Amino acid sequence: MIDDDRIEALLEKYVKQKQVVSFGTGPTNEAFLKKLALYSTNSGLDIKVVPTSHTMALLCSQLKVPTVSLDDAEVDLAFDFVDQVDEDFNYVSNETTSLIRDKMIAEDAGEMVVIAEEKGFVSKINCPISVEISTFAMNKTITQLMNLGEPKLRLTKGKPYLSETGHYFVDIKFDDVYSLEDLDYSAKRIPGVLETSLFIGYADRVVLHGSQLIVKSRLTNQEE
Repeated sequence: MIDDDRIEALLEKYVKQKQVVSFGTGPTNEAFLKKLALYSTNSGLDIKVVPTSHTMALLCSQLKVPTVSLDDAEVDLAFDFVDQVDEDFNYVSNETTSLIRDKMIAEDAGEMVVIAEEKGFVSKINCPISVEISTFAMNKTITQLMNLGEPKLRLTKGKPYLSETGHYFVDIKFDDVYSLEDLDYSAKRIPGVLETSLFIGYADRVVLHGSQLIVKSRLTNQEE
């Protein structure tokens, strides 16, 4: 997790008055939401959050952060903590409780900021990806996913891990990824696959943290 001083610097730089803010669904984003709530209170910011998970909705209630539905508002600013991001700002986000919701937020956001460790910035995506699949005939879907790599059903306490929307996750290891677009398309052609953890063309800014904090803008293709 990025340290507190750098989080506050990011919030100060990007979060503005009257914005609607949202996040990816992973646990790291939940911790980030707590920092946002504290920052907005201390700064007197009037913001609203689109919660993407039951836990986030509960946190917003506990922290007295106003919420709004995605049906009733457009997201001005969204954040997500991601596994890898490439030089074209495509990224993989596997820490999730709903790829469907994550993708809807990324699509809707006026500005999408993704946060990764420095080592996660790569010339070519090479980490495993996840897919959210229907629970119906899951073994059929997993068998078809074998054509793409080595699929493994995600488990918790020996049972399939359920997404926020009641689906399963399969993590897929690849020998090599030749084309992200082809991989995403091929996965989604399988009827039981609902969404993938490949986010192609969504990120506007990439924040890299490690020995230093580096912010890259897609608009200028330069560091800020």
